[in-house]
Amino acid sequence: MAKKTRATKYPLTMRQYLDLLKIAGVKRLILSSLPGRLAYAMVQLATFFYVKEVTDSIALAGLATGLEGITSAATAGLRGTVIDRFGQFRPFLFFVPFWTLLLFAMTLSTNTAWILTASALVGFFSPPINLAARPLWRDAVGPSRLRTAYAIDTTMMNATTVFGPVVTTYLALQFSGETALWMTSILMAIGGVAMMTMPLSRNWKPESAKPSARGLFKHRAFRIIVFEGMIFGFGWGLMEISIPAYSSLIERPELSAPLLATLAITSIVGGLIIGGRKSSITPLNGFKVAGLAVAICAAPLAFTSPGFSMGFVLAALGLALGFAQVYHWETLEAIRPVGTATSAQAWLWTLEGSMLAIGAAIGGFLVEKVNPQVALGLISLCLLGATSYIWLYGSKHLQEANKPLSEVKKVQALADLEEPT
Repeated sequence: MAKKTRATKYPLTMRQYLDLLKIAGVKRLILSSLPGRLAYAMVQLATFFYVKEVTDSIALAGLATGLEGITSAATAGLRGTVIDRFGQFRPFLFFVPFWTLLLFAMTLSTNTAWILTASALVGFFSPPINLAARPLWRDAVGPSRLRTAYAIDTTMMNATTVFGPVVTTYLALQFSGETALWMTSILMAIGGVAMMTMPLSRNWKPESAKPSARGLFKHRAFRIIVFEGMIFGFGWGLMEISIPAYSSLIERPELSAPLLATLAITSIVGGLIIGGRKSSITPLNGFKVAGLAVAICAAPLAFTSPGFSMGFVLAALGLALGFAQVYHWETLEAIRPVGTATSAQAWLWTLEGSMLAIGAAIGGFLVEKVNPQVALGLISLCLLGATSYIWLYGSKHLQEANKPLSEVKKVQALADLEEPT
């Protein structure tokens, strides 16, 4: 029997990943960005548990997390501009210390005004981990290996999205919300120092100037994608806070982490399925069909409660969202103006993320003061509204996305699956 060579020992895809890890700087980039991403996956739920613990108010806890999200999203585009102008080292040197110290400072007082102020400032000083990591992959591996690199990067970020809430819930329930905030702060400090001292980051040079945000918003197709994203973002924000708020209301807070993890895991699976298969369907048609699937899966949400029924609906919804997410970013790649690969993503997240944060702020109030089913029903209406807007109006203005993407744009779309913080 012929001896297996290195070329036949592993499947082709596995060899690509193993070869990538041998490139200088790749392992360091993966390990350096990991703690900061885990901190981002933990911070809002840690804030929620801490504020609820010290104020005994779900509404205030939702408001605090909403303020964090609003100020973080509203300044995402500005952080991208700062990196494009000054490089990465100086922005990290400014944002990382302020962010970590603010989380510690939030726990020094139980005064409501201080907690809300600190929450808003935490969002404002969000270190731009993802915005910084994305261009470093291009420098580290070159254009021929970008798809493999982005697959590793996106999978790693999605994994932190799954494990972050689980770690936060464990720390908050077994110890305290304060402990969860401290651990979040420590992780960001470690990740920030690791990124700042990494040669890839210190040596990175900004690209040539891109079109201004004002010029980007003159583009009608981009405005349509932004408006759809804002409707979707509001519903997503409602969902992110309504699930832990509803679980806390029925005195089963430990259910929030597995429910959110179910949504995240099936979303990852959906994205991997669509991203890994070859299909002739255009980004626009894929976006429309996947959006319809999202609306259908979300319809029964108002008739569920934390437990098996909600978990089943969230599993189906996450799978559909994974499909829609890939096609959404492919559509953006097809219609965005030339030269806006980073700025289009950053400014879309500024507005979509701002609406997400507003939804999170309102979600806690609706669950506690109105009715949990009202909050869940509003989620379904938002997802239906976003889909209807594209089907009934937006699609006729998005015809640039009604043809197959080039391989380069597909790679760019996979990269855009990261939130630009």
